Amino acid sequence: MSVETVGSPPPEADQVRSVLEQQLPDIIASFNQVLRDQYGISGISVGGFTVVPESAVASKVTCDQDGCSID
Repeated sequence: MSVETVGSPPPEADQVRSVLEQQLPDIIASFNQVLRDQYGISGISVGGFTVVPESAVASKVTCDQDGCSID
């Protein structure tokens, strides 16, 4: 599974992307377990997600079915 870079990320984003790509199967499995164990949601699996820098959370992050953008 690969991690897609969107926009103009800073140089350190490559390191973060590399770590996420290596650990993505475990991260998704963990998300699925949390959905089951903590929220009682079963029969579905996380298919993807968007990671944004913490600094972007203070700005406007907009998400739709196709992805997220930082305005």
